Amino acid sequence: MRALRRADFQMLTVVLLLCIIGAIAIYSCTRAGRLPTAKVTMQIAYVVIGLAILFGTMMVDAGKLRRLAWPIYLTVMGLLVIVLMVGQIRETNRWIPLGPVHLQPSELAKLAVILMLGAFVAREGDEKGDFLFLVKALAYVGGPAVLILLQPDLGTPIVLFFIWLVMMFVFGANPGHLTAFTLAGVMLFAGAWGFGIIRPHQQARLSAFLYPERDPQGAAYHLRQSLIAVGSGHLWGQGLFHGRQSQGEFIPDQETDFVFTVVAEELGFVGAASVVVLYGLLLYRGLAVSAAASSPFDRVVAAGITAMLLIQIYANIGMTIGLVPVKGMALPFLSYGGSSLITNMLAVGILQTIHMRREQIVF
Repeated sequence: MRALRRADFQMLTVVLLLCIIGAIAIYSCTRAGRLPTAKVTMQIAYVVIGLAILFGTMMVDAGKLRRLAWPIYLTVMGLLVIVLMVGQIRETNRWIPLGPVHLQPSELAKLAVILMLGAFVAREGDEKGDFLFLVKALAYVGGPAVLILLQPDLGTPIVLFFIWLVMMFVFGANPGHLTAFTLAGVMLFAGAWGFGIIRPHQQARLSAFLYPERDPQGAAYHLRQSLIAVGSGHLWGQGLFHGRQSQGEFIPDQETDFVFTVVAEELGFVGAASVVVLYGLLLYRGLAVSAAASSPFDRVVAAGITAMLLIQIYANIGMTIGLVPVKGMALPFLSYGGSSLITNMLAVGILQTIHMRREQIVF
């Protein structure tokens, strides 16, 4: 219990508030179904399990996490292989069925890559100015990224590359080298598009983002309905459980990928801005933990987790308001689903143990 006194209670409070808002939003947009409380009940169960995992992770020393990086990485790689053989939902191989629930290894892959990169830079950090050092570090991203691309999933490999980029920058890699890798990534994407490697449904989503008026009832349907919901919220919203789009089930997958539209429609700009402020506080605390970390491993892992949360928040909220293409990506702590929620709880638990370790060393 003494260790808990050193915890970052601001971060824990933000996470709990986001989970509560998420549960209310999930109930609001699913209560019209045949089993009105089924999904919110399951989400509450995920939250309870996730909080238990979070507090359990807080008790693990960050040094032990470094030693566990390889076993965790290899286990997740094995799960990514298994999901290609047994997983099948909506013509994609992203979930491993486990009775009434489904495990999504690509969510766990984000955290596994972060820990693996942290262990790598702690071991070979003296070479951080070397171009070859970045190539070696990127190889740890490449393995999971290729397996995830085969599912197919284009967004998660981009998230993994962004995490790598931030972690290497925070560690002190040459900015010119990082810029070169980024440009190479853009060129690879353009080449994949030109040679038809990007799947048709992925191309359709990107085209719908650029030209939504061409297919308003097809590829651009999600974006169109999302914009209607967000725009109709105005300042104070239409009222909790009274959103026309949310209660009318106009938005597919609203409790998962488009849960932010429930908040924006029913609680308006004030509610949506409040959620964004909470996310801002969470990211600020993550950056503070990274800045005050006592070792290179702690510093880059905290930065990687913060980067993971940042890009997921930006991508999810951005797609609901038309800033980025529509992508199946959960909004941390709000979206329905166990894999994403538990992964993010684990991530916050790691941030907490890094923070507590720093406090222990200082005082």
